[in-house]
Amino acid sequence: MKNPQLKPNLLKPRWSKVFTDLWDDKTRTILVVASIAVGVFAIGMVISAYFIMDEDISHSYASVNPPNIEIWADPFDEDFVRSLRKVDGVEDVVAHRVFDVRASIGEENPQNLKLFGLSSFPGEINLLTAIEGSEIPGDNEIIISQDLMHTTGFHPGDVIKVIFPDEKTRELTMVGLVTDQTTSKPSPDPMVYAYVTMNTIHSFGLGDSFNHLYITVTGDGTNSEFITEVGDAVEEKIERSRREIYNRDEGLSNEHPMSDSTLAIIGLLGALGGLLTILSSSLIINTLNALMTQQLRQIGVMKLVGGRSKQILGMYLSLIVFYSLIALIFAVPLGAVAGYGLSWLITSILGAVLQGFRFVPEAVITQVVIAFAVPLSAGFFPVRSGARTSVRRAISDYRPGTRSKARSLLNFKPKRISSISRPILLSFRNTFRKKGRLLLTIFTLTVAGGVFIAVFNVRDSMGNLMDQLMDHFLGDVTVTFQQPYRVSEVKQALLDIPGVEAVEGWAGAIGEILDENGEVVTDLSISAPPQNTQLLTPEFVAGRWLLPNEEKKLVLSDTIYNFFPNLKPGDMLKVKLAGQREEEWQVVGIFRFVDMLGDPLGYANFEFIARKTGLPEQALSYRVVTATHDADAQIELTERIDRQLMMRDLNVQSVLSGSALRENASIGMNMLVIFLLIMAILTAFVGSIGLTGTMSINVLERTREIGVMRTIGAVDKVIMQSVIIEGLVIGMITWVLAIGISFPISTVLLTIIGETMMGSAMAAQFTPLGIFLWLGIVIVLSIIASIMPARNAAKLTINEVLAYE
Repeated sequence: MKNPQLKPNLLKPRWSKVFTDLWDDKTRTILVVASIAVGVFAIGMVISAYFIMDEDISHSYASVNPPNIEIWADPFDEDFVRSLRKVDGVEDVVAHRVFDVRASIGEENPQNLKLFGLSSFPGEINLLTAIEGSEIPGDNEIIISQDLMHTTGFHPGDVIKVIFPDEKTRELTMVGLVTDQTTSKPSPDPMVYAYVTMNTIHSFGLGDSFNHLYITVTGDGTNSEFITEVGDAVEEKIERSRREIYNRDEGLSNEHPMSDSTLAIIGLLGALGGLLTILSSSLIINTLNALMTQQLRQIGVMKLVGGRSKQILGMYLSLIVFYSLIALIFAVPLGAVAGYGLSWLITSILGAVLQGFRFVPEAVITQVVIAFAVPLSAGFFPVRSGARTSVRRAISDYRPGTRSKARSLLNFKPKRISSISRPILLSFRNTFRKKGRLLLTIFTLTVAGGVFIAVFNVRDSMGNLMDQLMDHFLGDVTVTFQQPYRVSEVKQALLDIPGVEAVEGWAGAIGEILDENGEVVTDLSISAPPQNTQLLTPEFVAGRWLLPNEEKKLVLSDTIYNFFPNLKPGDMLKVKLAGQREEEWQVVGIFRFVDMLGDPLGYANFEFIARKTGLPEQALSYRVVTATHDADAQIELTERIDRQLMMRDLNVQSVLSGSALRENASIGMNMLVIFLLIMAILTAFVGSIGLTGTMSINVLERTREIGVMRTIGAVDKVIMQSVIIEGLVIGMITWVLAIGISFPISTVLLTIIGETMMGSAMAAQFTPLGIFLWLGIVIVLSIIASIMPARNAAKLTINEVLAYE
C-alpha cells in the first residue's frame, strides 16, 4: 500500500541532482549566471547598436536629401542659379545667403549664429526636421538647429535680437528648433546654424544675392567619382563667370559624414565586450573546478552505483547549459534595450533619427552562441577531469593541493616573521594555497583594472589633443571683426580692458594647392600669426618653424601626406591664393594634426600674408591671452570685451571664449570616454564576481580549518579579519599588475581611436588619477567581495565545521 505522504520524484536522479545544484547553492548560481550574463549583455548591446546605427543613420541621412556638393563662392543671383541647374549631371541646386550674425535675448551676452537665408521652405535639399515648434519660418521669424554639441538655450516663442553684419539690430521671433544633419561633420567652426526666409533678408535691406550652394547630382548620389566630375563642371562654370570659389565639399547621399567614425567606435566597444566574455570564462573555470573538487565524493558514490563517466560529464554539462539559459533570459532583453539606448544617444549627437526599437537578429543569435559556446568550452575540461576521477580517489580523504610542498616561494613560514600575528600570516598563506585559482582571479581583476586605468589615460590624451587643436583655432578669447582694423588700434582697445594680458592679430588666406598640370589637388587654409606668437606650439613631424621675413614659405599640417605622401621640407608646391595667380611656395616644416578636419592647414608669416591680401598691418581676427583661464572668468571677460569694442564703434562679428568652446567641443569626446568607462565598469564587475567566487570557494574549502581555529579560541572578528585580509591581498596584487598593463592597453585604445576618429595616431598621456581611483575601487571591491564569505565563515559553529565533509 502506497504511503500518501510520500511525493514521488518524477525526475531521473541525474536531472534531480542538476536542479538541486542550481537551487541549493544560490550564491554559486548567481555568480556563474552573472559572469555569463554580463559578457553576453555587452556583446548584445554593442552588436544591436552597431546594426541599428548602420541602418538607421544612413536611412535618416538619405531621407533629408543631403547635398552631394556644397560650395562657398562670391555673390551670385537667381539667374546664375538657374544656369547651374543646366550643367550635365546636376539634379537640383539650392542657393542661400549666409551671414555670421550675433543673437541674444534681452541683455544676455550675444551668441554666434551662422544665418542661412533660404528662398523657400521647406527646401528641396537638406530637409530640416522639427524638434520643437515649426520647421518653416515665416517673415521676420527664425528657426535654429540644435543637437547635443550645438545649443543656444533659445526656445520657440522667444524674441531674439539679431546683430547683422551692418551692425544694425533686428528682432526676430523664434518659432522652432530643428535638426540639421549636415552640421555634425568635423569642423573647427563652433557656430550654431539658423534659418530665415529671403523675404526677411530683403526686408532688412541686405540685398538679394547668394553666396552658398547645395547641389545634388542625378542618380542615387552614391558614386563619388561622378559627384567629383559634376563638382568640377560646376566649379569651372563659376570660375568662368569671374567668381572666386572659397570652399567645396562633397558627400554621398546615403553616407552620414560621421558614420564611419561612430561605427568604428562601436567596434572598439565590441572588442571590449569580447574581452568581457573571455574574462567570464575564467570565472566559470574557477567555479567548476571548485565544484568538482567539492563533489568528488558524490562522483565516487555515483560511480559505485553504476554511473559512467559520460553520464556524469553530461550531467555537469547540463548544469552549465542551465546556467547559460538563465543568463540569456536576462542578457538578451537588457542588451537590446541598452543597444537601442546607446544608438539613441549617439544619433542625438549627430542629429539623426532612429526608426524605432527592435531586436536585432544578428545580436540575438550571437548572444545565444556565446552564452552556450563560451561556458561549455571553459567548463568542459574541469568537468571532464572530475568525471574521469577514479572511485578510489573520489571517496578517499585525498584532495588536490592539500599536501604541502617541501619548498615554494609562495609558502609562508610564520616562525620567520614573528612580528605579524598568526591569523594574518594564515591569510597570506591561504591566498597562495590554490595557485591555479589565484592566477585566474588575478588575471580577471588585473585586466579589469588595466582597462579602467587606461580609460583615464585615454581621456587625458584626448583632452591634450583637444588643447592642441584649440591652439590652432582659438585663443583664451578670440575676437573676429566684420572688417579689417589696424593691429595697433585693436591692441590698444583690448589691452585697456582689465583681465587682458596680451593680444595677437592673426591674418589669414584661403588658397588651393595645384598639381603639375594646374589641377586643384586640395584646398588650403592659411593662418598667419605674428612671429613671436605665444599661442602656438606645434608638434613638428619634420622641418622647422618660420623665420622672420620669410616669403612664400609654408609650415603645413601632416594631412598634406594624404595628397603628397613623399613631401618633405624643402620641396616646392604650387599654391594659388583666392583672387591671385599661382606661385611656387616652399615647405619648411610639417606639424602633427588630425585628418578628421579634412583639408590641410598651413602657416605663413603675418607680414607676407597681410601684404598678399592687401591688408598691411591689419587683421580680421585677434586672439587674446587672459589673466585667468577658467570658463566663468573668460565668459565674463568676453562680455566686457564686447561692450568695450562696441563703445569704440568697432564692427564686431564674434567674441568667443576659448574655454567655453573647448568644453562644448569636448561633448563628443566625453561621450566616448563615458562609453569606455561603462565597459571598464562592466569589466570591473566581472572581476569582482570572480573575486567573490574565489573567496566563497576558499572559505568553503577551509571549513575544517575554521573549526580548528574556533576550538583554540578564535572569535568571529578574527575569522572575518582573516578572510577580508586574504581578499585585500589579492586585490592589491591585481592593482600593482593593473598599473603595468594599463600602459599597453592605453596605447592600443589610443591607436584605434586615433586611426578611426582622427585619421592619425594620438600621443599617449598617462595620469595618476585612474591609478588612485582604481586603488580605492579595488579596496572597496575586495572588502565587499570578502564580507559575505567572511560572515558565512563567522556564523559556522564548531559542531558544523568539524562534521563537514
